[in-house]
Amino acid sequence: MGVEVFNGKSAIVTGAASGIGRESALQLAAAGAHVWVTDVVEGIDGVVAEIAGAGGKATAMRVDVARREDLRAAIDAVVAEHGRLDLMFNNAGVAIFGEFELVTLDDWDKIIDVNLRGVAYGTKLAYDQMVTQGGGQIVTTASVAGLVPVPLQAHYCATKHALVGLHNTLELEAAEHGVHLTLFCPAFVQSGMFTNNTLRGSLEGTDARKLVPIKPLATDKAVRRLLNGVAARKRLVVTPFYGRVGWWLERLSPSLSYRLHRQTLRETRRRAAGSRGAKS
Repeated sequence: MGVEVFNGKSAIVTGAASGIGRESALQLAAAGAHVWVTDVVEGIDGVVAEIAGAGGKATAMRVDVARREDLRAAIDAVVAEHGRLDLMFNNAGVAIFGEFELVTLDDWDKIIDVNLRGVAYGTKLAYDQMVTQGGGQIVTTASVAGLVPVPLQAHYCATKHALVGLHNTLELEAAEHGVHLTLFCPAFVQSGMFTNNTLRGSLEGTDARKLVPIKPLATDKAVRRLLNGVAARKRLVVTPFYGRVGWWLERLSPSLSYRLHRQTLRETRRRAAGSRGAKS
């Protein structure tokens, strides 16, 4: 079963102005879906224009996922036009990295509002509609940081681990209503997280792309793997391969995983210092 299954489907993608969200909207539209491109920034109009220029169908709508009324309005608009919501892509997210003691309570509020509360609202509202209509699929972008600990990302990991728990539990009920769930856990992917982020402490003033010793996976490849998984109704899509390796190691040998992550913490700080030095 390939992405042709998206032909004629209605889909909402949050955080679709850039990165994984933008690429998801483009590829869904190329496969024949009518995509509602949503975000809080003006870039959604450019994405819709690109889709239309390629012969696809898309609608731009400004949506702040931290506002439940915005998400409800988007879902209502899709249902009014198409009669149903086939696909809900909870993709919007923010990245705030740094030492725990230097991450502020305002940072906590922001990351919880978008990464957790925004997904909770999107999932709940889409799920209710899909139960009523007798089926649908909810896709949530979590992260490998939702499967393993990542140094200097305690608050980010907290929200992403919560999404994993949400999906693993909800899918037990969802099966009774014909609603399918797919959880996307990417590792290092070339996305907006590398440029649109907040860095604290030892990471402040660095280029986040310099902190990763592995070349990020191209966004189009990551999304192609995601959509193939969604089409096949996979419960979990983890990519690239080293994300799966890290996840299995965490489960099989937590003590070894802990030691490796401690080494990663030291290496990240070393690379951060080098990045700042290169700028000076």
